[in-house]
Amino acid sequence: MVAAAALLALASLAGAAPTYVTIPPQRCGLQNVPHDPGRSTRIAVALFGLVRHNCTMANFERFLVAPLLAHRGHQYTMDVFLHANVVAKITNARTNEDHEVLPGYVDWARFAPCRYTLEDQDVLDIKLARLRRRVVEHGKDFYGDNGDSIKNLLRALYSLKQSAHLVEARELELQRRYHTVVSVRVDTIFTREVPGAIYEYVRRSPVAKLFIPHFGCSINGDLLMNDRFAMGQRDAMVDAYLTRVDTIANYSGATDGSRHGGLTGERHLLNTLQIHNVAVARMYEFCLRRVRAGGRIWLKLFQPLDDHQCPLELVDHCGQECMRDQPRCDVGVGCYQRGVHRQSRLFDGTDWCNNPRKDYACKYDFKKLGFLSFSKEYRPYTDFMYE
Repeated sequence: MVAAAALLALASLAGAAPTYVTIPPQRCGLQNVPHDPGRSTRIAVALFGLVRHNCTMANFERFLVAPLLAHRGHQYTMDVFLHANVVAKITNARTNEDHEVLPGYVDWARFAPCRYTLEDQDVLDIKLARLRRRVVEHGKDFYGDNGDSIKNLLRALYSLKQSAHLVEARELELQRRYHTVVSVRVDTIFTREVPGAIYEYVRRSPVAKLFIPHFGCSINGDLLMNDRFAMGQRDAMVDAYLTRVDTIANYSGATDGSRHGGLTGERHLLNTLQIHNVAVARMYEFCLRRVRAGGRIWLKLFQPLDDHQCPLELVDHCGQECMRDQPRCDVGVGCYQRGVHRQSRLFDGTDWCNNPRKDYACKYDFKKLGFLSFSKEYRPYTDFMYE
């Protein structure tokens, strides 16, 4: 068993001064109300990637953990897991990051994971070098930057798979499986609270087994899949979403109807979930943005469906203190991608797409998706969609 305190000890060894940081208790078996864990909806939150700024820890606490623990009406037991790629500085031409200093061990400890793995990113690059060369040599480098972006993608996918192993190890320890698994990139912030009721809805969803944001999924006119956040039923997440690096070798971007070839995270996710025949739904409730080194918040790719905006949707920088001072911001109606019809979704091989053209954009068939039976309890703001 590992604990957040061990991360703090590593910080001291690294020469950091941990005394000013408050480390939350280890997030193992967190419950929103006292109950028998065997009778609850068991939730695994799997964090992965590279933290670029310590504001993301405070955001995770305020906008995901707090609403889940404050929720009443369902019994939840939650474990948090973390696989982190660790490096002291970062340079990325695509994102204008030039030798930016990144958070250290003390900052990682703020996530307070139940289980965790920290991995030296330079060592990881050596592990992934052969696969990176293979991808680039076979003409799958969509970005055309000598494989630098492919390297970043492979790092993320590797970290994603390791987070799945942490989830599985905890299941073996407890002799219980999770019902709902959540995947969170540690370089993102939520601009609106993730609603507490949604975890139970995901567990019970009769058709769609995996849920992603309704934005950040269009490249050169192709409607693909947002690969920065997901929530789904256990098997869809662990067997397909989290472990999709295993499908890279056989990946082909030149599917029928594609407007571009080459490997991108969004297209590879679409490709993988089609192979596994996982039914996917876009959710307006997931609104998040990426954070770069130094606390710079990346472009907002979505627009609200309602007339209120949350403060984090209006700023381009927010440090740790700023994030701690953020007010609550209810999800409201949510948000969707500009330029994409708000009822569009992917046709992923299931038989409930109600668009006779059979192209990328399918309208929600609420009856077949099961949304109608859950609408009043789980999606109270979206009655306009059922008219």
